[in-house]
Amino acid sequence: MDKFYETIPLSVNKAKLYVENSKIQQETKELEEFITDNKYMNSKEFLKNVLFTQEIKANNTIEGYTDDVGLIYDIIKNKLKKIDKIKMARILNLYNGYKFIFKNKEITKENLKKLYSILSKDLLLEYDINNMGQYYRNKPVYIYYSANLNISPDMGIDSKYIDKYMNEYFEYVNSNNNFNTLTDYYIKSQIMHLQFVNIHPFFDINGRTARTVSMWYLLNNKVYPYIIFNRAISLNKTKYYKEIRKVKQTCNITYFLKFMLENVRIELEKEYIMEMIKSSSSSLTPIDYQTIYYILSMNGILTVRDFGYFYNLNNDKKNLKEIYENMIIPLLDKNIIISIRETDKYINDKDKNFIFKLNENKYELDTNKIKKLKL
Repeated sequence: MDKFYETIPLSVNKAKLYVENSKIQQETKELEEFITDNKYMNSKEFLKNVLFTQEIKANNTIEGYTDDVGLIYDIIKNKLKKIDKIKMARILNLYNGYKFIFKNKEITKENLKKLYSILSKDLLLEYDINNMGQYYRNKPVYIYYSANLNISPDMGIDSKYIDKYMNEYFEYVNSNNNFNTLTDYYIKSQIMHLQFVNIHPFFDINGRTARTVSMWYLLNNKVYPYIIFNRAISLNKTKYYKEIRKVKQTCNITYFLKFMLENVRIELEKEYIMEMIKSSSSSLTPIDYQTIYYILSMNGILTVRDFGYFYNLNNDKKNLKEIYENMIIPLLDKNIIISIRETDKYINDKDKNFIFKLNENKYELDTNKIKKLKL
């Protein structure tokens, strides 16, 4: 295990990736203890609850697409027919890609090709299609880490070396590391994730493919709690891209792993709270689930207008009245959130804005388990 944490048999710019073991030991230890104490998270029921709609949204959000979870749910349930073709493809491709990796197929060159064809269906430019070889791109590709045009992009691996780097990648993925903990598998999945992004074997859809292959690895090894790692990225994208770029420059993967360990812990703590709320309430709809998730992500006491602003940052925009009626009122009716006091502003023509918080009677705050999440 020490060797795994210190030296990684994957190359960036002809140098091997490496990890400073001591700098992630504490996060690794605490995370494994949390998972051990909450064994229900390592179940297919937990997996299915977070994978469809929630992780589809998160995986696309990282790429800047803010499709609402309700829309995603309606699309995968075939309830919507008239919708933008690209938006439909973006959602259904991930849904179908996730169904593909659920089949526990071996992660190989041929199976990756099949997965990529699913994820990229109807989304590639003509140039991309015309310059693809049998498996990978035949031309250079630029990697943009920021919308700021003053930040120059990086280059993906020279196309003539992609096959070599990807063969090395598959060998690493399918090596037997004799891991003892679920967290060891998670760490390896995130090394896979980062290296795939570094190589950038395709013209487009590299990020979504990298993260889906990492989920594939976790599924194959029955490591279900960490499937939510896309959510851990989606609310902190700037830091995510910054850490990826640092690795390409230094080959030191420590701080990327530290970021992924710390943020997935926060997401698991949210799931722990949501499970308590669910068990003490009537059934939660996908919209209820999303609302509680956003409340937990905003940390502490907030107003309806605050919530509306946060929602619109992360979704296709809706007016505050609609957000209030469809997301806040149902949780008030179920006593999951409680109003504290009104403010001077208004939600709509008749309803005053108000401060609210999660009803503490719906969950127990165990400070031994809730260490990262601010409530």
